[in-house]
Amino acid sequence: MLVGGVVRSASGLRVLAPPRLAECSGTLAVRTRLHLSPWDEEVLVELGGFVSQLAARDLAERVFLGAKHSNEDFARRKREISALSSSRWAGTITRGSNEQWALARRAQAAHLERLDAAITTVRARLAVPVAACDVATRTKGYPSVLVRAAKQRRPDRLEAVAARVRADEAAGRVRVVRGGRELLHTRLHLEQAGLSVEEWRRQWFEARCRIEADGEAGKRHGNQTISIAPNGTVTIKLPPELATRFAEHCDRHGRYTLDATCSFAYRNAEWQAQVQAQRAVGYTIRFENGRCYLTAAFTPPRPDLPAGVDEETLMAAARAGGIVGVDHNADHLAAWRLDVHGNPVGRPVRIEVDYQGTTARRDAQLRHACSALIRQAKATGATSLVIEDLGFDTSREQCGWTGRSGRAFRNTVAGMPTAKFAVRLVAMAHRAGLAVIVVDPAYSSRWGAAHWRAATSTAVQETSRHDAAAIVIGRRGQGLGARRRAEKTVPLKKKEAAPAGNGEPCATTRGRAGTEDHRPHTAHTPTRPHHAPRTRACPEDRAHDARRRRPQATAQPAEDRSRQATDRQSWTQDSLWLSE
Repeated sequence: MLVGGVVRSASGLRVLAPPRLAECSGTLAVRTRLHLSPWDEEVLVELGGFVSQLAARDLAERVFLGAKHSNEDFARRKREISALSSSRWAGTITRGSNEQWALARRAQAAHLERLDAAITTVRARLAVPVAACDVATRTKGYPSVLVRAAKQRRPDRLEAVAARVRADEAAGRVRVVRGGRELLHTRLHLEQAGLSVEEWRRQWFEARCRIEADGEAGKRHGNQTISIAPNGTVTIKLPPELATRFAEHCDRHGRYTLDATCSFAYRNAEWQAQVQAQRAVGYTIRFENGRCYLTAAFTPPRPDLPAGVDEETLMAAARAGGIVGVDHNADHLAAWRLDVHGNPVGRPVRIEVDYQGTTARRDAQLRHACSALIRQAKATGATSLVIEDLGFDTSREQCGWTGRSGRAFRNTVAGMPTAKFAVRLVAMAHRAGLAVIVVDPAYSSRWGAAHWRAATSTAVQETSRHDAAAIVIGRRGQGLGARRRAEKTVPLKKKEAAPAGNGEPCATTRGRAGTEDHRPHTAHTPTRPHHAPRTRACPEDRAHDARRRRPQATAQPAEDRSRQATDRQSWTQDSLWLSE
């Protein structure tokens, strides 16, 4: 059934999405620094300013046309820019403007969707009394009268914002700032930012300057606008205006050869193969903190899969050697190796991460975490990694957190680069020969703590909630439930009524097969008789020992020793007590 926009089962739990294999796009991007000479820097600065001016003019026209933009408008824009530069520069600039407008349009639609969801959620919670809960929809009311009073004004504000966004969407208007709105706002507050006018202008130029050239398959070195030979020689086809200005440094075709050479310290062999085979390679030149960087992007050829291989076969191959379940948290990654039966092997691994600081530092933390996970999988012989599909695309109201704790929780969630982590891990794992399985994240921590935390804890080391969640995530990637099923457990034979306190085991129901619901409550718990051999320290053993050590307040009837032979025959221990 559909409750609050979420599909739920008859028991009220959310229906889990099936696991899926993450596909690697195959696109690679390698970056290097160019050590420019004075002439190189002057030419690239002039080229960057010229291309930025054309791009700003074309983007303004694209935004002005809005949803009424047609193919004739696109052809006209490209002809106008081609007259000032070249057809290749015009193709790159117009494509970039179209993509930027489309991105702003998608962001506008997502913003409107979040506003509508927040309005619906607030009004639903206002309909529930304070500190109460609607049993039918599982909607909670606000915790206090003060919070409810503040939230009563919130829907009106959200509706006003949604009306403005809806009007812009109907008119096809988007709001785009080349260089970033935050940096533009900094111009009005230079003293608070600690910047001078010259420093801000340099950052503004670097944010807007983007010398980009699309690759072309079948052309010499894969690109005719920015061409890089296998020996590292960089040649740029300048627009006619700049070619005339720097004629003494260009050849008769307007090509300028940089004094700086290009060399990639990472994946250089793959780039060399791409260039020598004349496959498409796109290049981007940007300035950052007074330095010049060049990025090469290309898609190497992917090997064709054998005929008749479907998704089920690929999933079975990914699970063949066991998996490593990964629980992504704000400060660490919890990973646990599972065998093909879903049993945890050894102890969990904790990988510390710190996402605070600059973007470059966060990317370095992502690379460190992905490398550690791949090394762990390789060392244990696993064939795949299982991660959660952490989108965090719900609004703040839908999180169900209010007050200062809610803001802290949302800040923590916003600081986790879940999308970048997934993309980086899939690319690095694919290169290492490992598969990545993506699963639904619902109830993983709750069921891990309920079914696996106590069972995997030892006297020396206690299993954390995140480590137990890693087991549930891994088992979910294998197509198993959060706990072992009833059909895999040997049923206990029901005995005759016995005096109280004799420790007789009784039959119990283990829950419905094929679901991940919690076990139904029973009056008795199966226990291990004191005369049976101890094979594993299961939770039933520990509970039985605790009851034996507990002093009895009243005298218990004498135990019937003649029934021991029957007990030995009726009680059995499953050898795979952790298996599915």
